[in-house]
Amino acid sequence: MEPKYKLIYQTLKNDILTEKIAIGDKLPSENQLAQDYKVSRITSKRALTELENDGLVTRKAGIGTIVKKNNIEKNAKSEIIFVIPFANNNEFGDYTSGLLQKLDDTSDFQLTTINNKIFRNLPMSRIKAAKGIIYYVESLHLELPVITKLYLNDIPIVLLDKSFEDLPISSVTSDNFSGGYLATNELIKNGHHNITFLTNEANLNEASVRSRYFGYLSALKKHQITPEILHADLDQNEAIEYLVHNVEDKKITGIVAENDVVAIRAMNELRNHNIQIPQQLSLVGFDNIQASKLSYPALSTIDQTSLL
Repeated sequence: MEPKYKLIYQTLKNDILTEKIAIGDKLPSENQLAQDYKVSRITSKRALTELENDGLVTRKAGIGTIVKKNNIEKNAKSEIIFVIPFANNNEFGDYTSGLLQKLDDTSDFQLTTINNKIFRNLPMSRIKAAKGIIYYVESLHLELPVITKLYLNDIPIVLLDKSFEDLPISSVTSDNFSGGYLATNELIKNGHHNITFLTNEANLNEASVRSRYFGYLSALKKHQITPEILHADLDQNEAIEYLVHNVEDKKITGIVAENDVVAIRAMNELRNHNIQIPQQLSLVGFDNIQASKLSYPALSTIDQTSLL
């Protein structure tokens, strides 16, 4: 797991490098950071010390920690920019820890984590100064102009989660088809034969969700079970009623959800409508996010790292 001081360090460094915190601004104190991040003062102090070691801040007794520059010195470590829409939010997957673990094997590189919106507004000069970009694609439609610009400028880039067909850019994606198959097959092995795939209809346009759905279909086809798909945006009250009605009316006993967030939301809503889990209904999610371990009951989920 990523050391807690690195989360504070990365967050503050990103804010400085993107000029969200300007030169001359004062950073929160050690005590304030410890309170905000629910860590010890020793942990917050180390984060500020790392910023000082980077030459980004100066620390003065009785005054505090002041930003003195917002660029990386030429003799500092080479920068790799990690672009991710949920930067510093491990609820949707802890991607940063794996990258930092790899980078810790060498002293030549440092990681700057930044969200997609801020990255899209960075000047090209800043991007070209980096040694490479690791890019988690938020939306193929939204990110296409950005990826195209990076490609045309010969900037080293690796895509996460999605890939662009026919564009020679390296990508790392999960085997979502196998994930959908495994999730469905596990339910079948446990005696379920009335299994639905739960998704927001619009999300089937996403390749990852679509591949999970095809894996679900493949497992059902192998066992000659008729598929059922439920389109439900669980932020809408009518969708919740629709889900509850279908589970009860069609006697659904197993749900393969498009991801853990949808699975947990469905589980909570179904329990509120007196549907017992797992006695009456079993659910399987995807991504193995932190919340899946904290839900009640604990959610069964597909861990993507096991599929790579």
